[in-house]
Amino acid sequence: MINPDSIRSVLEDLGYKLRDKGPYWQCAAVYRGGDNETALQIYKDSGTWKDYVNDTPFQPFRQLLVLTLGTNDSKILNKYLNQDEIRFLSDTKKSSTKKAETEKIYPEEWLKELLPHYQFYQDRGINKKLLQSFKGGYATKGHMYQRYTFPIYNRHGQIHGFSGRDMTGKKSAKWKHMGKKATWLYPAYIPTKDGNFLDLIDSNFIIIVESIGDCLNLMQNGYKNVVVSFGLDISPTLACWIIEQGYEKIIISFNNDDNKSDNRGLDAAIKNYLKLLNYFDPDVIKICLPTQNDFGDMNEQDFKDWSNKLEKVKRVDQRKLVVTKARKLNKQNKISKNLMKKIALIERNP
Repeated sequence: MINPDSIRSVLEDLGYKLRDKGPYWQCAAVYRGGDNETALQIYKDSGTWKDYVNDTPFQPFRQLLVLTLGTNDSKILNKYLNQDEIRFLSDTKKSSTKKAETEKIYPEEWLKELLPHYQFYQDRGINKKLLQSFKGGYATKGHMYQRYTFPIYNRHGQIHGFSGRDMTGKKSAKWKHMGKKATWLYPAYIPTKDGNFLDLIDSNFIIIVESIGDCLNLMQNGYKNVVVSFGLDISPTLACWIIEQGYEKIIISFNNDDNKSDNRGLDAAIKNYLKLLNYFDPDVIKICLPTQNDFGDMNEQDFKDWSNKLEKVKRVDQRKLVVTKARKLNKQNKISKNLMKKIALIERNP
């Protein structure tokens, strides 16, 4: 986590007069000569900020420095971004480029070894054209043997990982991954003839799901604005990418285990909701789990019900759910003290 004292020191050196508001500061927009002392909201533990007067999206700390200093020169910016933690969360473009240079890149030729065997997903309602656009196939050898395998592309159009779904029903793990999944932004950078999947998204919201299977089913039912977390945790890379895109709504739609004593999908959604408060207003984030266990179990009517459920998520009900569930998890020692501190932010803004 970023040291708030480091961020405070940088901002005050640049002339920002900060008013303490608990998890964030308020101040005038010095970068544009503003004098409204409540215009900017800057979160202490990330530097993520928003200009409410100009109604900007939440943006990384580095962008505030760029605007304030009037330059994008890395040599100048690095004088202020000299703490490792700030550099990691603020300079997302630089961080992503570094990872692309150092992590393992797999040859495109490997895709020729995947068989175009689509029956498994076609039997589950996914059409062949959509499956082909994901550039995956059935692996008959290697680490992904007997798995339907999807290549994971980075923003440079390179394959930096694979995710494979067991086709036999006999393997201990349904999904297997190759590569650093904490760096994946999927399916955003799958190449198409018109750019990549991200270019096809024309929406002000993003839906976060656990697996590629959920993503396929949402896209099959008309929802193109989907990103996969590959598990129950939203990585810093994914959080920073969402900030970059400037989405107005973020919908967490992990699996719905309401038929079990512990609804792991809901528990994880609550925890990730609280984590995202580092970057976004509470009202930007919605929790709307599938009406069945996951999106693959849902039929056409289920998707209509889910869509209606999403539209009816009320601010007061959302906040009550988060507060009540988080306190229950706290009593069970299933949530960190740091995340529980975020509850105060919700309760101060009913």
